Amino acid sequence: MEESSGAVGENDRTERTGFNREPGRKNYGGKQIARVKQIALDDWQEEIVNYDGHILLCTGRQVGKTTVMAVKAAEYMIKNPGHQIIVVSLTEDQAQIMIIKVLDYLEKNFRLWIAKGKNKPTKNKIVLTNKASILARPVGNTGDAVRGFTGNVLIVDEASRMPDDMWSAAKPALLTTGGKLWFCSTPHGKQGYFYECWLNKSGRFKVFHINSEECLEKRPIGDIWTEEKRNEALRFLSDEKNGGMSKLRYGQEYLGLFLDDLRQMFDDALIKKCMNAQRPGMIDKTKDYYLGIDVARMGDDESTFEILRREDKNLIHVENIVTTKTLLSDTTKMILQLDRVWNFKKIYIDDGGLGVGVFDYLLKEEQTKRKIEAINNRARPLVRDETRKKKLLKEDLYSNLLVLMEQGRIRLLDDENIRLSLKSVQYEYQDGGKIEIFGNYTHIVEGLTRAAWCIKEKSLNLWISYI
Repeated sequence: MEESSGAVGENDRTERTGFNREPGRKNYGGKQIARVKQIALDDWQEEIVNYDGHILLCTGRQVGKTTVMAVKAAEYMIKNPGHQIIVVSLTEDQAQIMIIKVLDYLEKNFRLWIAKGKNKPTKNKIVLTNKASILARPVGNTGDAVRGFTGNVLIVDEASRMPDDMWSAAKPALLTTGGKLWFCSTPHGKQGYFYECWLNKSGRFKVFHINSEECLEKRPIGDIWTEEKRNEALRFLSDEKNGGMSKLRYGQEYLGLFLDDLRQMFDDALIKKCMNAQRPGMIDKTKDYYLGIDVARMGDDESTFEILRREDKNLIHVENIVTTKTLLSDTTKMILQLDRVWNFKKIYIDDGGLGVGVFDYLLKEEQTKRKIEAINNRARPLVRDETRKKKLLKEDLYSNLLVLMEQGRIRLLDDENIRLSLKSVQYEYQDGGKIEIFGNYTHIVEGLTRAAWCIKEKSLNLWISYI
């Protein structure tokens, strides 16, 4: 999957029928195009690029599945004038990543084929001079964002995490074209349409299964993928396997296995039922508002601020704010600014990790010292003199949010990133009956679980003071 470069002589007239690591020429519609710079693919990636049919690619993480789909899409557009590819992703950002990768490959190899003027590339669409195009769409909560389009190829990225409604909305795009399905994803438990396609009982798909261990170990050493990088990657996987995560999680995330014992905590129907709130046009100062914060950890780059309004025994999600690569001082300023606008009844934050710096500062601020409350996995006082304590577990926070959703007592904002965060949450049972909760995009839910703890406020009668 490394990049290589090399000049191609004018006398080189070799026509290549498949993707090849070496620079050369291909004949597309009577035109010979010389590749000046291209991507060196792994053997399995080359097989996917050259395969003509329905494809299902199930992988571990960081093997290059999005890259190979982008290369295949670009090659398809060159070979098939007038055809349209539709890319379906979970969010707007993910949809644009595929477009960026396709455009990058085209600019390096087929720059003159990219349309200009009114058809110049955008964040969501690329058109070629042969009228072939690629369009990327986020699915949203119902899949309606892709309804009504017609295409010759449907690419579904992170297919295992798609909402159930998406499939009925998107697949008819191929009804009148006899088009092709290209699915790629890491697994997400033995559930959903992607898993059914993986079983491939009808033999419809060419199924590829690539795990991270074998992929990174066997990838050819070169200028980009050096021996040092390979060794570092394998050491990282070894650390994850031998203590960084459970065997089940490692099996799903890096070996690309579908496992019975990993389950989605918030199912699609429940998420859809609860996501019916809209941001208010104005703030009702007579209501009580609560802020839940998830501060970005080391290696993470997003902090989230979730605001809930309490209506007696019910909660309404009124704002979701995500900041990227934010300094702790900026996070603190953001909280103070939000409090001046919303006048929170309580502010909940995890004071473990990086959150402790924010918590300590806000505990000294006159504006927030009686509002800020730490929520983490340590023993915490139930009364002011600390004579009674209870250990608040992550399981308690998530269970509280789940119960509120199941009872219809919380309405969440209709937002694709919130849906994705909820869907990403999985759990597994460990020895002794304990539950481990995890996910690869949980920061929004982390903020929500903390804000939603306000429903317990009266019963716990918590108070924080600072001297």
